[in-house]
Amino acid sequence: MRASGLSRLLIACLVVGLLGTGCSDDKPSPAPSHAASSATASPAASARPSATANDGAPTAMDAYRGMWKAYVEAIHIPDPDYPDLARYSQGDALDVWVKGLTSVKDQGLVGQGDVTLSPAVRSANPNTTPPTVEIRDCVDSSKTHLKKQDGSPYQDTPGGKRSTTATVARISEGVWKVTKIAIYGVGTC
Repeated sequence: MRASGLSRLLIACLVVGLLGTGCSDDKPSPAPSHAASSATASPAASARPSATANDGAPTAMDAYRGMWKAYVEAIHIPDPDYPDLARYSQGDALDVWVKGLTSVKDQGLVGQGDVTLSPAVRSANPNTTPPTVEIRDCVDSSKTHLKKQDGSPYQDTPGGKRSTTATVARISEGVWKVTKIAIYGVGTC
């Protein structure tokens, strides 16, 4: 089965989802894996740039939008170690992007196009530790596609609108990062 750039990444997430990373094609993501957040979770985790106090975004919505912008830039290369991925996401959310981009890169593919976002705050939890914001979106990947880096033929299918939910946490004062993301199948919004 061939899929659009975002769809292909999401298919990779399905495979990875069996390991508990928080990405799904047609059902909610499983509970996050605490092991996925540890420094020894995988070689890819230890190769990632380290987060600093200056990483992140000033608001939850900025972190969410920044994460998607970083993903689009990363898949155009493709680069699973793209620094802005770690700037705007961490934990399970970062693992989803890194593993999916690694799969795309290993297959000799490169992404083109951009996604259209329409996020809204679903809920805010200011009294949790850390404080979190839940974001709901309908991500439109219909203008994305994958192609072979070497120019050889590759049949890709169109993307579409996908219901997406994300948890964004305040890591420190004025610094927000996406910690969980669940992306559902084409046509779910």
